[in-house]
Amino acid sequence: MKGLLAVIVIALVFAGGAIGALYAYDRSRENVIAEGVHAAGVDLSGMTVDEADAALDRRIGEPLARPLTVKYRQHGVLLSARAAGVRFDIDEMVAAALAKSRAGNFLTRSWRDVNGDEVDARIPLEVTYSARVVDRIVANLKKSLYVEPREAKATPSATSIKVSDSRNGREVRAEELERRIASHLVSPEADRVVRIPIRVLKPKVTTDQLRAKYSRFIGISRGRFELRLFVNLKLVKVYRISVGQIGYDTPGGLYHVRNKAVNPSWFVPNKPWAGKLAGKVIPPGPENPIKARWMGIYDGAGIHGTDATGSIGSAASHGCIRMLIPDVVELYD
Repeated sequence: MKGLLAVIVIALVFAGGAIGALYAYDRSRENVIAEGVHAAGVDLSGMTVDEADAALDRRIGEPLARPLTVKYRQHGVLLSARAAGVRFDIDEMVAAALAKSRAGNFLTRSWRDVNGDEVDARIPLEVTYSARVVDRIVANLKKSLYVEPREAKATPSATSIKVSDSRNGREVRAEELERRIASHLVSPEADRVVRIPIRVLKPKVTTDQLRAKYSRFIGISRGRFELRLFVNLKLVKVYRISVGQIGYDTPGGLYHVRNKAVNPSWFVPNKPWAGKLAGKVIPPGPENPIKARWMGIYDGAGIHGTDATGSIGSAASHGCIRMLIPDVVELYD
């Protein structure tokens, strides 16, 4: 009986010694993070609190503290983390990692370490910033980088066509820029340069469209009795013409050729100057003053051929533009 008691006492002594050793071991690791604990994607296994703090500052704190360059070509702003109100707490993450490591009691913790088991804990990175600051920066960039699209314009005259070229405009894609800035502010892995997304604004009328519109253009100088033909905005020929006499002026302004005819009939205007022919239709022939071709432009006025060659270079018609027959045939095509 005494022998059995002695064995029991010895076993208890050994057990007590083992438990004491485990307790002492656990106390020695009360400032050490367990295997398998990660914070903000950084493996903190086996680090002391100070080592974990330094590792997170190097991997998280330093990158997030660097300013962002928000730019488009030569335009841009520098946005510091402080100005953007960037906030994160490394000490809190380390404390959370240590708390995960110290969960349970000294026996379960010691047994875990002896067996080489891991905690498998993930402490997320929580970063905040000032949305108001980002909104203000985006609004300022949107205003400063905006360019109004410029439409092509043509200024025609009797002697030339001046074309002002079109230009694309631009505007900042504000919502996309806000998303980009936000994602860069909270991500330590992100490049610290934010490219400003731009939307190209097309003009309603481009230079090419205007050149196509004015691929054929006639400029008429009533004072010089000249008709100028422009092809693709370049002067290609000048014709001598006759225009309306005083009281029957050839209309000024910008017009389009509305109708064309070869050897046309003459629909005589129902006006006093037409006399007994007023309102009649004169078929092609000797009595028809409109020879060879007709190009109507406005309210009965048009460009046509004439056999009254002596009127060319003077104000002689009742509003129409007269040309020599070979010239009007050439112009017609």
